[in-house]
Amino acid sequence: MLSEQKITKEQVTTFTDNAETADLAIGNSRVGIGIIMAMAGFVGIWGCLCLLNGIVQSQSIHELARGIFTAFTGI
Repeated sequence: MLSEQKITKEQVTTFTDNAETADLAIGNSRVGIGIIMAMAGFVGIWGCLCLLNGIVQSQSIHELARGIFTAFTGI
C-alpha cells in the first residue's frame, strides 16, 4: 500500500508540471500572435497610404483605371 501511495504522488506531481508548461507555452504564443498582428497592421496602413498616394498623383481617371488594371493583372 505504501508503494502505491508514492506512485500516485509522483503522478500528481508530473501532471502539475505539465500544466505549468502548457500555460507558459500559451503565453508565448499569444505574444507571437500579437507581434504578427501589429506588423500586419503596419503593412496594411502602409498599403493604404501608397494607394492614396497613387490616386492623388494620377492625372486623369483613365490613367488611374489603367494603373489599377496593371496592378491587379500584371499586364
